[in-house]
Amino acid sequence: MNPLSRRSFVQSLGAAALGRPLMAAESKPNFLFILMDDLGWKDVGCYGSDFYETPQIDRLASQGMRFTNAYAAC
Repeated sequence: MNPLSRRSFVQSLGAAALGRPLMAAESKPNFLFILMDDLGWKDVGCYGSDFYETPQIDRLASQGMRFTNAYAAC
């Protein structure tokens, strides 16, 4: 199975949010979305933490896609 490009990954997320299938059932992407309350941008090793040790999250990040630009209005 070929890895998805960033564009097709984002398109599949958008289609899933709208409740529409974009791809055939056998080629759906596998993804893990981790959401944590009060997590600073530099609180895990893969984003540069020298204090916290997060080897499992770092391993997942090295094998997948990381989002490095975001904005929150609150």
